[in-house]
Amino acid sequence: MEARSPGRRLESAKKLKDLGYQYYLGSMLAGQQGQPVAWITSGFPVELIYAMDIFPFYPENYGTLCGSRKVSGDLCQAAEARGYSQDLCSYARCTMGSIFQNAGPLNGLPAPDMVLTARNICHTVIKWWEAVARHYNCPLFVLDTPFVRGEPTEHQVQYVRGQLTELINFLERHSGREFKMDKYMEVIGRANRAASLWKEIQSLRKASPCPLSALDMFTGMFPIVTLRGTQTCADFYQEMRDELAARVAAGVGVLENDQFRLMWDNIAIWYNFQFYDYIHSRGGVFVAETYTSAWGVYQFDGSGSGDIFDSVARRYLMAILNIDLDLRFQQMAEAIREYRVDGLLLHSNRSCKTYSLGQLGLARRVQSELGVPTLLIEADMTDPRAFAEGPARTRVDAFLEMLNQRKVT
Repeated sequence: MEARSPGRRLESAKKLKDLGYQYYLGSMLAGQQGQPVAWITSGFPVELIYAMDIFPFYPENYGTLCGSRKVSGDLCQAAEARGYSQDLCSYARCTMGSIFQNAGPLNGLPAPDMVLTARNICHTVIKWWEAVARHYNCPLFVLDTPFVRGEPTEHQVQYVRGQLTELINFLERHSGREFKMDKYMEVIGRANRAASLWKEIQSLRKASPCPLSALDMFTGMFPIVTLRGTQTCADFYQEMRDELAARVAAGVGVLENDQFRLMWDNIAIWYNFQFYDYIHSRGGVFVAETYTSAWGVYQFDGSGSGDIFDSVARRYLMAILNIDLDLRFQQMAEAIREYRVDGLLLHSNRSCKTYSLGQLGLARRVQSELGVPTLLIEADMTDPRAFAEGPARTRVDAFLEMLNQRKVT
């Protein structure tokens, strides 16, 4: 097949560097300025944190920074030298390595006043956050989210809602700040706006040629993760959405000819975006990802009454890694149909076992029930030692050739 140049990137994406700089600078200055700092997991209800003017720091997002800056391997090894197994999550090893060495992309990490975690992404974060709490001798809150099969039961929703009340009490006690419903609803409104725009951005990728690929989505998800609930987040996605809509109207795509419309399952390979560029050069463009689409789930219903907490509990129960494989398949199948996906690439992620378990079953169902070819790529989201790029490219070549043969026959 004819080689192609890497895909066109978004102009609005250039602002992400400044957003990232301001966010991480803010995390370092917060303590000096008297603002409490909370380390939180990606599946934690951050809207409450912003409403109480507590600075949320995300070690998982820090792991993506370590990977993209190509320092994750050294930090992982520093954690392993202190007894942390290489089989553990590489995000966790990056964090612990940075703590032990007081080094990394930020030259150290902001000390937390409290650490907050939820079970809805994986159970690794519980032990990870326990280790952080012991190291910094700070209080820990664990939000327990029962695993969902089908739809959340009313009992599950009320169970999590009760914990949200406990969380507010915890935050007031350890931050010295008062929770105010009116401020919380303002944050909820901005979070809803950002999530709505994020879903609209995803939907615009149904166009042909596809106006946006995985690289811009992986980097572009930074605000919806770390800044959700802020005006900065909503403003950025409005600009991104407008640029994307203009591309669709003008018929501008990531590639001049997106020969293969692909879908990506699991977290990105943060230290090797060249791998995605290589797929672009072979005519493939990612039109959807299970990972990026998952952030549109955080939209909440409520009008200022206590009912908002029912909605918040329900939404955080429905995190992609807290639902059963049947529902994950239904979501994947719907996207494959709507985005007209030719092939599915699944990242068998050595670090994120919760995300990777069940992928073979999902792949078989996609092939047998939808007739869509699949390819499993073995790697790690942050530890480069687990990825053999040469063999992976060879398998991609064979996969795309097979997709090409399907198109011409």
